[in-house]
Amino acid sequence: MRDLFSLTPTKTYNTDFISFKNYGVLSHKFTDAELAPVWEEINSIQDNFDKHSDQKNNSNLAGNIQKEYSLVESNSYLEELIRPLVEQYDMYSSYNSSVKNCTTDRYKLKGSWVNFQKKHEFNPNHNHGGFMSFVIWLKIPYSIEKEKQNLSGINSNTNIPGHFQFVYSSILGDIMTHTVPVDSSMENTIMVFPSKLIHTVYPFYTSDDYRISVSGNFYFDI
Repeated sequence: MRDLFSLTPTKTYNTDFISFKNYGVLSHKFTDAELAPVWEEINSIQDNFDKHSDQKNNSNLAGNIQKEYSLVESNSYLEELIRPLVEQYDMYSSYNSSVKNCTTDRYKLKGSWVNFQKKHEFNPNHNHGGFMSFVIWLKIPYSIEKEKQNLSGINSNTNIPGHFQFVYSSILGDIMTHTVPVDSSMENTIMVFPSKLIHTVYPFYTSDDYRISVSGNFYFDI
């Protein structure tokens, strides 16, 4: 009896393959100089958290993170810095134009914030408002290789401490993930993605310093 799994085609057909559309993420690395104005406000907040208590943003966010603050002084700068990447997303995906036929000068950053994440804190599965979102990793005080040696997951088949993860469904309805091993090597890196794309941040264990990231949401200003 022939092994059905080892059969080779006896005939080649002239076929067309239809690839279904899916949306991805855009990545870019900024320079220290480009992010200096953002760091200026972040450093001011970190120097005196109590002084900036009116910028506490926890009630608007899903993160299980104690220190989350709205960015006020640098929000306009972030809008100008990141808008070209939101526009550039259409080079790889038709998502922007498919959401709404809108000129790019209407892309407005309505809300940005900084997370000062401590070890054991995490961000559960969530998505954002708006139509495009971003995360910039500014300071990651650990290496993924060291994190993966942590005893809690060292023998696991899904050992992903400190990782960032996107969650989405396939055309068959299966839950899929794309896991990003974010560590110190990815400082200054931004990822831009559709706001409804679910994502999560896993806790880290090997550093007592803050993991500092900035996020925000672009809306159509109509």
